This record gives sequence, structure tokens and C-alpha cells, in this order.
Amino acid sequence: MTAGLMAGACRNDRYEGAKKLRFCNISLAAGAWMKFSTLERAKGSRIDLERGIALSQIGEVEQAVEAFDEALRNARAKPGPWEQELHRRMLQMKDNNTLALWVSVVEAAK
Repeated sequence: MTAGLMAGACRNDRYEGAKKLRFCNISLAAGAWMKFSTLERAKGSRIDLERGIALSQIGEVEQAVEAFDEALRNARAKPGPWEQELHRRMLQMKDNNTLALWVSVVEAAK
């Protein structure tokens, strides 16, 4: 239950930076036991992506890139709409620096 509540707050654009990061970290920690399933990893890729966004917002560029890479790998762990959902989310980004980090990760993963 904690993972779900924190995931909702993590995905909410109402929160930014350190506060968003806190919600994302709690969600990932509470839901860590679910990472054994490729389906759960794929579904949780959005939290990794949101964590990357939060890290970018506070200037932690290297950690943001790592979180984006984790999100992309997890989204690709199971066939389905997971990777497309990440791309759709990033198309909503108004922060060009964060978007550029995401693009660099996607390009490097090709």
C-alpha cells in the first residue's frame, strides 16, 4: 500500500525536486520485493523515470542519467506499452535539460 501511495505522489507533477525524489525513493524501497518479476519491473519503470526527472531537477545529472537508464531497461524487460509510456511522459516535459538527458540515454541504448 505504501508503494502505491508514494508512487502516485512520485508521478504527480504537483511535486518537484527533492520532495518528488523523496516520494519516488520511498515507493521504490517499499516495492523493491516486486522487482523479481519482469512484468513488475516494466510496470515500475515509470517510477524510475520520475525519479530521474526529480534528480535532474535538483541538479544531480549523473544520477538522473542512471535512473533514466534503469527506467529504459526495466521498460524493455517485458513486451508491452511500457517504453512508449515513458516516451509519452517525456514529451510532456517543459524542462529542456531533463529532456536532453532522456534523449541521450535513449540514443546510447540503441
